[in-house]
Amino acid sequence: MSPPDTGMDDDAGPALQVYLLPGLMHCAITPSIVTTVLGSCVSVCLTDRVRSVSGINHFILPCSEGEEASLRYGNIAIDHLTAAMRRICGPRAPLEAKVFGGAEVLPISTQGMSVGARNVAAAMARLAHLGIPVVARRTGDKGGMLIKLVSTTGEVLVRPIAPCNPAHQRAGR
Repeated sequence: MSPPDTGMDDDAGPALQVYLLPGLMHCAITPSIVTTVLGSCVSVCLTDRVRSVSGINHFILPCSEGEEASLRYGNIAIDHLTAAMRRICGPRAPLEAKVFGGAEVLPISTQGMSVGARNVAAAMARLAHLGIPVVARRTGDKGGMLIKLVSTTGEVLVRPIAPCNPAHQRAGR
């Protein structure tokens, strides 16, 4: 039987606990456990296993259509996270990506694709353009997920969140 998870790394002391809100990112040398909740939003986690450093973003929409350089948009968020990782780990660091989220939780869709599917497609295209391999992916579905990134290992723990059924809410069930 393994010991309970205490949020402690035996070598580095306690890990910083971070809750990542939409439109933000976290990338630091400090050992961290970063938690976020995703529905149609997407998080890209980048890891340099050689240096034991990981970073994560949480974006809401696939692409900025104008001049707005907000981390709310996938193309901006991925570029900023990549740049931050390269500053910490070096310009040729062997980064690898994990992609999460993109659930179909909103009834709104354009061009035949849900917001979640468009977010995932944008993330995959941007990572391919940057030459960063995607080594793990858990995307789509109808419900959201809670994820926890362990920044020193790049491990991501995923817990599904059941989809909300509006018919049950109206009926008072």
